[in-house]
Amino acid sequence: MNRFKNSLIMVGLLLILLVLASCQNRMIQEPTIKISYDSKELKPIYYLDRNNKEKEDIEEGIESFMVGKKFIELPMIDFGEKIEIEALNFETTEFEVYDYIVDERGNIVSDYDINPFILTSVEDGNTEFIFEKSEDLKIYYDYMVEGKSIHCLLIRSKINKSSFAFATLVLGQSK
Repeated sequence: MNRFKNSLIMVGLLLILLVLASCQNRMIQEPTIKISYDSKELKPIYYLDRNNKEKEDIEEGIESFMVGKKFIELPMIDFGEKIEIEALNFETTEFEVYDYIVDERGNIVSDYDINPFILTSVEDGNTEFIFEKSEDLKIYYDYMVEGKSIHCLLIRSKINKSSFAFATLVLGQSK
C-alpha cells in the first residue's frame, strides 16, 4: 500500500511539472514596434494598454522617458521626411498617429483632441507617413528648443481587441 501511495505521489508531481513546463512555453509577449526614418531607428516609448487614454498619462511617460536626457539631444527630423512604423511581434491593419507639440517639461501644449492620421496601407508589415509641418506651429514658438519644435508622435493600434499606444519624441525642423 505504501509503495502504491509513493507511486501515486510521483505521478502527480510529474503531471504538475509537465503542466508548469507547458505553461512556460506560452508566455505572452508585449507588443513591440520599430519606428525609423532615413534608416535611423527612433527610440519608442511603450504605454501599452493600461494608460494610453489620458493626457496626463502620456505626459508622465514623456517625463520618465526624458529623465537624465536633454530635449536638444532628441533626433532631428526635417519636415517632409517619411517615418516608417513596423509591428515587430503583432499584426495590425491600422495605425493612428497623433502629432503633439510638447514643452521642455514634457507637457503637451498643442491641442490634445486632434484628429489622428489613419494609416491603413501596410506593406511587408511596414507603414509609412510623412512628417508634416503644422500650419499653426508659429503659435508654439515659445516652446521650441533652439528653433526646433518638440514633437510627441503617439501611435495607437488595436491588437487582439485591446488598444495599445506607443510614442517617440523628435525635434521637427525645416529643411
